[in-house]
Amino acid sequence: MLREHHFRAMNTDVGVWLWDGPSVGDQLLRDVEKMFREAENQLSRFRVDSDLSRLNQRAGRGEQNVSPLLLRVLVQALAAARRTEGIFDPTVLPQLRQAGYDRSFELLEDENSPACPAVDCRVAPCSTRGGWRNITIHQAGSTVSLPAGMALDLGGIGKGWTVDRASEMLTGWGPALVDAGGDMRASGLPGGEGWPVAVQDPFHPERDLLTLTLADCSAATSTVGRRTWLRNGQRFHHLIDPRTGQPSASDLHTVTVVAPCAAEAEVAAKTVLLLGSDPGAAWLLQQGHAGLLITRSGTSTVVGQLPIGKRGEQ
Repeated sequence: MLREHHFRAMNTDVGVWLWDGPSVGDQLLRDVEKMFREAENQLSRFRVDSDLSRLNQRAGRGEQNVSPLLLRVLVQALAAARRTEGIFDPTVLPQLRQAGYDRSFELLEDENSPACPAVDCRVAPCSTRGGWRNITIHQAGSTVSLPAGMALDLGGIGKGWTVDRASEMLTGWGPALVDAGGDMRASGLPGGEGWPVAVQDPFHPERDLLTLTLADCSAATSTVGRRTWLRNGQRFHHLIDPRTGQPSASDLHTVTVVAPCAAEAEVAAKTVLLLGSDPGAAWLLQQGHAGLLITRSGTSTVVGQLPIGKRGEQ
């Protein structure tokens, strides 16, 4: 029996599937939703009362007490920044806000909307590149100190982290799949086979490029084609390149990466997209991951050994 549960959290659609689970399976799936709600309450930059928002508001005021959850996600984000040499940077929130992404995406309006006045689209270069190195963490006391003017966005890695925790919670209860807006983690073999996950053609949504078979691993997708908005006649997206402080101008449109855990796959997909095709592919292989890279012109390239079940119809 396949049990499933769907809800919306962290500004995305979440689905959870549990194969041949016990009689308490439905409660387990509701517990996953509760876990996502708690993570959103602490990590959302769009909630003024979240732990993350309070920390951002107190940048430059010395050590601040934070929740254990926020501390764990921030430690993971800083480790990812070091691993990617700053290509993944959790401190580009000021540039993201300046580009116009200053509220939950469903509340964004196109230009000339009275509910969302036009902003200056000339995004300044990121003067805080590498500033993440100046964040001070005292894990024993659960305190964090941000430099003045710094603000964190932990949305992507926070979502991946929560997917991983949810998947771990379901371990032992049967094969499971947790999917939060394309960031997913699979465990076990439902029916003796991996979980089939279709990878959509971003330019032709009605068809799939290929189908992955995930077993005890994760996949995540990063794209410049989803979260976009128009300001002063210019189209913006949410993936900020910390080297320029502006939305990514690499040749890549969409990247899907398979990695051991969802947070790692999320970081890798974003890093590859920001680096671009050739350096991104080289970095991905260096990390021991596999992925599908799709350029803005529509060319797709498989890098590494993807667990491909079948090709989509061409």
